[in-house]
Amino acid sequence: MELVIARIDDLRLRLTESFEALVHDREHLSCALTGGVTALIFLGALRNAAVDWSRVTLFWGDERAVAPDDPESNFGVAHRLLLGPLGGKAPRALRMPADLADLAEAALHYDQTLAHELHGEPLDLALIGVGEDGHICSLFPGHPALLDDDLRVVAVEDAPKPPPRRLSLTLPFLCQARSIWLVAIGPRKVNVLQAAIARTRSVTPLDLLLHQAKDVTVFTDQTLWHA
Repeated sequence: MELVIARIDDLRLRLTESFEALVHDREHLSCALTGGVTALIFLGALRNAAVDWSRVTLFWGDERAVAPDDPESNFGVAHRLLLGPLGGKAPRALRMPADLADLAEAALHYDQTLAHELHGEPLDLALIGVGEDGHICSLFPGHPALLDDDLRVVAVEDAPKPPPRRLSLTLPFLCQARSIWLVAIGPRKVNVLQAAIARTRSVTPLDLLLHQAKDVTVFTDQTLWHA
């Protein structure tokens, strides 16, 4: 695991430069995004990246069961902050159809989309945040969805924070990603990050991710010791 600690503006620059290098080194890059407050940091960084966006396909790590133009939509945030400003240069963006009435059907549909687009391979990059409780994407501590490994995508009908209905990548599929960039901003994330990095427990989705994932880089503005 790599740990990057810097001021927020410097973190944005590091994210921009790291993304440029990743796209440069690959013929094509598959990248999953998430939402929340962290998206305001990394979407701005991606927007500033000098890359050939035709070589990038965007997917989503999770989505709320709302229309894509709803203020709660993770896709909607990405459209406002990244896809819209890029205009004709914007990459392909395959959103999660979480606005379907049947979330199980929506999960199966996106699972098939991922299988087809990635040819059965893992994602190249997943850009995610973390909650104060250690949740990642829409995988929450103690929730049955955390144990789901039947598909690449799981339907969450009863998330402990609103809105309750969501789609999320499953933990096993997320952990297969060739690279995971975890963005954690603010002092409220320190305790959960510190515990996960020290591996003093294995109870939160973040703990499990850091134990199981292949390659994780943590970008944070907080001072942490690195075990």
